[in-house]
Amino acid sequence: MDKNQLTPEESFNIISKAIANFRMNYRESSKRFLLWGWIISLANISHFIILKVLLNREAYKLIGIFSIGNWVFFILLGFILMYFSQKKSLANKKATSYLDNYIQKLWFVAAISFFISGFISIKLGFDPPAFILLIAGIATTITGLVIKFNPLTIGGIAFFGFSIACTFVSRENTLLISAAAVICGYLIPGYLLRSAKE
Repeated sequence: MDKNQLTPEESFNIISKAIANFRMNYRESSKRFLLWGWIISLANISHFIILKVLLNREAYKLIGIFSIGNWVFFILLGFILMYFSQKKSLANKKATSYLDNYIQKLWFVAAISFFISGFISIKLGFDPPAFILLIAGIATTITGLVIKFNPLTIGGIAFFGFSIACTFVSRENTLLISAAAVICGYLIPGYLLRSAKE
């Protein structure tokens, strides 16, 4: 028998250690879930307030400008904060695992999907939250399943329910549902991931 050939048990142990190491690295980088959880929650709540104020004043022409400005501000702020956070994280990180790369690519594709679904929704006259929450649910659930962290998986599944709920409420209330979805899907699992024990 070849000395380099691994038994099934040895292979399983190597894979389990790789997942455990990734989970530890991901716990350290739970800042991304917390960062985007806070950014998106605040963006939704501020957008809700903007809509209420402008609707009460019957300033309908300003709704589009202020709504887009609100989201551009928060998304740019999120990317700037993430850039500096990742720069610091990469300086301290010695190695990147296959799972790290997989999760990064998954979220890169999800981010592109967020923008495309938002653009298509607005162009067709639909409210984007239901579609965006669906995409967030897919990416979050897969991440939770891959790193074997149940609160993140449950948070991802919660996004699906919130996505459906968006179809039953008024335009303004979809923003509150989106904020609640992000709290359940990103913030709560993010804090649990940050404080997770090995």
